[in-house]
Amino acid sequence: MFTREVLFVLFCIIAGGAISAGYVAFITLLGVFQKLSEKLKAYQYGKKLENLIILGVTIGNLVYLFNLNLSVYGQTGMFLFALAGGIFTGCLAGALAETINVFPIISRRFQIRMFLPYILVAAALGKMAGSFVGLYLLK
Repeated sequence: MFTREVLFVLFCIIAGGAISAGYVAFITLLGVFQKLSEKLKAYQYGKKLENLIILGVTIGNLVYLFNLNLSVYGQTGMFLFALAGGIFTGCLAGALAETINVFPIISRRFQIRMFLPYILVAAALGKMAGSFVGLYLLK
């Protein structure tokens, strides 16, 4: 029985590592790190940005794997945590969208070029509203 549990733990650690490596490899292959550093005008910090994202993925896996409780203090802590996650998701989505050139193609096909900034802001506000509904109203 003990051997079975040890093998299960090893399998879970290896599977989590493979998923993390696949995620990081996917966004690296698409050039998201480079686009993100380009958007932030932080070319000299490209390697540091990559290392921070990989560190975040690794810590996230460890927190999930070992069911660690991260204490956030009250609604302010939860707001800051959600804001950081939203900023990362927004930056990642923006860099990914620019990498695959989705918005220019859509704007040409639907002839909405002058309304594109408003559409992007509306999408961001919709994401923010959905996050607030999920955090505060669906308890």
